Amino acid sequence: MLDKLRTHVKGWLGMAVLIMISIPFALFGLQNYTSGGSEAPVAEVAGYKIYQADVNNAYQRRMAQLKKQYADQYSPDMFNEEAIRLESLNRLVQDRLVLHTVENDGYIASEKAILDVVSTIDAFQKDGRFDKESYTQLLQARGMTTNDFVQQVRVGLERDQFINAIVNTTLVDDSEIEDFYRLNNQTRDIRYISLSIESVIKDMTVTDADVTKNYAENEHLYKTPEQASIDYVELNLNDLMADVKPSEDELLAFYDSERQSFTALGHRRASHILFEAADGTTEVNAEKKRKQAEDVLARINNGEDFAKMAEQFSDDIGSSNSGGDLGIITDGMMAPVFEKTLSALEAGGVSEVVQTSYGFHIIKLTELEADKIQPYAVVKDKVAKLLKTTTASETFYQLAERFAELGFENPDGLEALVEELGLSIKQQNNVTKNVAEGVAASDKVRHAVFSEDVLAGNNSDAIEVGPEHLVILRIKEHKQESVMPLADVRGAVELAVKSDKAGRFLKEKTTALMAKINSGESINSLTEATDVTLTDVGPVTRNEKSVPDVLLRDAFSMLHPTDGKPSFKESVLSNGDAVIIELKKITDGDKTDITDASRESFKKFLARLKGEVTLAASLANLSVDADVVFANKPE
Repeated sequence: MLDKLRTHVKGWLGMAVLIMISIPFALFGLQNYTSGGSEAPVAEVAGYKIYQADVNNAYQRRMAQLKKQYADQYSPDMFNEEAIRLESLNRLVQDRLVLHTVENDGYIASEKAILDVVSTIDAFQKDGRFDKESYTQLLQARGMTTNDFVQQVRVGLERDQFINAIVNTTLVDDSEIEDFYRLNNQTRDIRYISLSIESVIKDMTVTDADVTKNYAENEHLYKTPEQASIDYVELNLNDLMADVKPSEDELLAFYDSERQSFTALGHRRASHILFEAADGTTEVNAEKKRKQAEDVLARINNGEDFAKMAEQFSDDIGSSNSGGDLGIITDGMMAPVFEKTLSALEAGGVSEVVQTSYGFHIIKLTELEADKIQPYAVVKDKVAKLLKTTTASETFYQLAERFAELGFENPDGLEALVEELGLSIKQQNNVTKNVAEGVAASDKVRHAVFSEDVLAGNNSDAIEVGPEHLVILRIKEHKQESVMPLADVRGAVELAVKSDKAGRFLKEKTTALMAKINSGESINSLTEATDVTLTDVGPVTRNEKSVPDVLLRDAFSMLHPTDGKPSFKESVLSNGDAVIIELKKITDGDKTDITDASRESFKKFLARLKGEVTLAASLANLSVDADVVFANKPE
């Protein structure tokens, strides 16, 4: 068995803040045992060692981000695992480079800056304000001290100082903005002739020799994946909730102690007048907007109608026509400073001038309805659910560490978990690296199944497969990747042979057609053949959705037409159809169409892009100074 130590995993500011909002258990509730000791690091930055377990954790976080980003469109085969793992390792190295530089160059986060971050984290809020008791209890429940957390915030702020000093100070001039607009809004006038692979593939002949040769050369295409059957136990909040059966007296007592949780929030209806001066507006222009806002506020305070002032002066076209009315404002809808100002107003009250990232606001609270505690009879089901969740959650965190310890201390089986914690052993068959089903829907589970330690016959570490849901597994049966018999895949092999022959046949035809074009024949004359289809697409942009991606990419890589003659290029679509693209005309975006708002948006985008390139170059230089050493690629 590999030597393993279990240590807390702690991240930098961005991770810390996200963690405190979503409270994933792996980072705060459970000691995560990470390989060390005799294990060689996969990279080293200025003496700081990065191990395979660190890469695994970073990979899992990255995959979780991608799943969330792509949602229903996500599938395991969208991304190359090795590439994502290498990216995760590079990110870890870059983070360490930044932290090493921050430590050496003396970046300092002020106490006020740290306090501002901590006091605005939602998880520490109660009734819209920072609550010290919630802060202390939450950190204690997750196994952290306040010093630990404050240090994470401090490091994160200092890290951001370094990054922002590079990224946010990059300059972009007007010529760069205009070049970007010209190219980004360029259109290309195209049409193409196509030869359908479907029309010829059925005529392709296949011999036994063809099949045997293709099968031998492409065995990797005809393999059954490595797979395993597993036993596992799970500690799950939902299961624990099912065991909580509170009495009526317990429900009433909980209702009385948690009345705030059963309060129907009132509402605030607001109007505003916006004087637009978004982030990035020059100081001179911003000051003009502020002065305009103060002048309008003075008129309102002297008795002029707020709604009429909004209609006349507000830059918010969505609300100005309705007197500035924003409707009902709920928590999180507006910028924090906006909501804080609104919450301090009485019904009918008008604020002073307030600045947000959008500009300067004058805010009016037009309607206020107070909060109301709901009767017990109305919220009884909600009381029961919240009490069950609270009780089960406490039990979960009490058992979680013991759950991990038992799995670690008894690596040869799951029986100790069953006997002491009253859990049951479950099974899942045919688990593979890429098929997300059952408990193996979690990529963390799939990675653990095929890890060296688990394949050697040991229990896995405790795996967080979801919020307050842990799993420990072991292998029951393991099958290596194997090539399927030819008899089982003959149909697929024959289709592959036919597709290959059809592709080569179409390539010969398009080459012959290109020769005719080059000799002076028009593309129209080529369509007289029955197997050639002409599609006139017309002008397309780089983001055109109605055109095949391959066609669009090739069209925008073609040479410009010269001497009034179009350019041509052969290509193959993703379905195998062979095409010849004709590029007749290129029209650049007109810089006179750039609005002031667009110019400012482009400027921010390009500055950020250039800043990130500069940051990458800085990190490359830092990697030399910090003596970065890579071992083998991550597993």
